[in-house]
Amino acid sequence: MALLALRDVDARYGQVQALRGVTLTVDDGEIVAILGANGAGKTTTLRAISGTVRRTGAIELDGRSLARSGPERAARLGVAHVPEGRGTFVELTVWENLRLGAHTRRGSLKADFARVLDYFPWLEGRRSQQAGTLSGGEQQMLALARAVMQRPRLLLLDEPARGGARDLSHRAGAQRA
Repeated sequence: MALLALRDVDARYGQVQALRGVTLTVDDGEIVAILGANGAGKTTTLRAISGTVRRTGAIELDGRSLARSGPERAARLGVAHVPEGRGTFVELTVWENLRLGAHTRRGSLKADFARVLDYFPWLEGRRSQQAGTLSGGEQQMLALARAVMQRPRLLLLDEPARGGARDLSHRAGAQRA
């Protein structure tokens, strides 16, 4: 069984049909990139999976239907979505953003914080800093770190290096991420 399966997925923004008949499977452990020109539907496909856009068709995660689910249920089932434009909570501190990443989980977060700090060691010194005061690349890394805190089964990254590619590869140790 595939980790993720989309069959004949359509999505709309009001009267505009943004996706038509998308079919895709992703196996457990597989890394998949969706490539295409601006307006080709890459972002909308990710939004359809995470439940942030109206869609029809079949979407399954580990055999469980996401087709009629909103983003809350998708997150609880293990979908973490890092949207284009970072999606950090700019008024909250770095540490509060990380804690929100684990809001759907129970138990100790100590090991998860340690793992995230291993990937992004600069976070430790910025834990009390307001997220909105970080550079663009740092905010992008924080958004990714927050998603990792969720321990997702499926991690959706929309334009992960946009606006901070140098910061991401240099400071995050991208070879390990």
